Amino acid sequence: MPQFCSRKSPGRANLVAACITVFSVAVLYTSFDPLPAEEDNLSLESAPSDVVIDETPVPLPPPIQVTTNEEADNRAEDAVEILTNKGVDAQITDGGLLNSQETNKFCLLLLRDGARFLENIEDYSGNFHKEERIGGDLLPRQDIAIKVQHKPHFAVYMKWQNGERGRQILYSDEYDDGYMVVKFGGFKRMLPALKIDPTSSLAKAETRYPITDAGVLGMLHQIAADRDKDVRRGHGFSCTRLSDQEFDGRNCYCFMVKYDDAEFSKIYRKNLIMVDSKLHVPLKVRNYTWANDTEGLSDQELDEITLIEDYSFTGLNFQQRLVAKEFSRENPSYRM
Repeated sequence: MPQFCSRKSPGRANLVAACITVFSVAVLYTSFDPLPAEEDNLSLESAPSDVVIDETPVPLPPPIQVTTNEEADNRAEDAVEILTNKGVDAQITDGGLLNSQETNKFCLLLLRDGARFLENIEDYSGNFHKEERIGGDLLPRQDIAIKVQHKPHFAVYMKWQNGERGRQILYSDEYDDGYMVVKFGGFKRMLPALKIDPTSSLAKAETRYPITDAGVLGMLHQIAADRDKDVRRGHGFSCTRLSDQEFDGRNCYCFMVKYDDAEFSKIYRKNLIMVDSKLHVPLKVRNYTWANDTEGLSDQELDEITLIEDYSFTGLNFQQRLVAKEFSRENPSYRM
């Protein structure tokens, strides 16, 4: 009876070994984020995900104690003059100096000063952290290393550090086509980069704002626009100065804005804002929307189900200058 023996040809064995090698390299490549030696690796500083913003209002000065009407008039004028010299259009109110409208003006003045600072900065780097509610669902937090250029062209480079780790987005006004370039991360990293319209539905599938509004200045403009509308309208909201609080090693002025109903703000029910007390730029904003049914809910429960936006910036570096290639599609480090 004939004997049969199984023999693997050298060619077949080499092919199997090559396939295994390619597969292994692909797994490693898509599981980690290899960087060319020349790339400036963006390190992400951790940001506290459970920051509790103390909603205790800053006590207003006690009522002015006077003995005569003339003395009352003099002290009131002195108080108004002091605040006016600080840029606040102040009025005397019962129990203190700043009412809701003046507090809102104070917040707006800080933001306008912060905008002037940022507009004179050519570029900066840092870390952006966000949670957003899209289509009714609160998406997982995203931690993103970010570089922003204001001059000579507006440009943004972003690289994801969690979720679809390694995803990159580059946008620059220098390119006339108006597109942003997206390089996928994770297991899709080997796919070619795509050019996407920043205003398209595809671009907005996981974000509430286009990349053209990205960065601290973009967030500042959004907040300032709402504060300006409230100042002009003068009613339908309350603005409270909260106790100062530290965030990312920086002391911050804190404000809470609440709207009376959706007539005055279609999206926001409540805003919590933390503004760097030195640079006057916003470092964190937490926004809440309206709920259809609030019966039986505590304030904390209501906030939990209505959180719509939570944005913060950490590790901001306004001193180190970035080179032009940081915002170039031809940068070999980005592999776009």
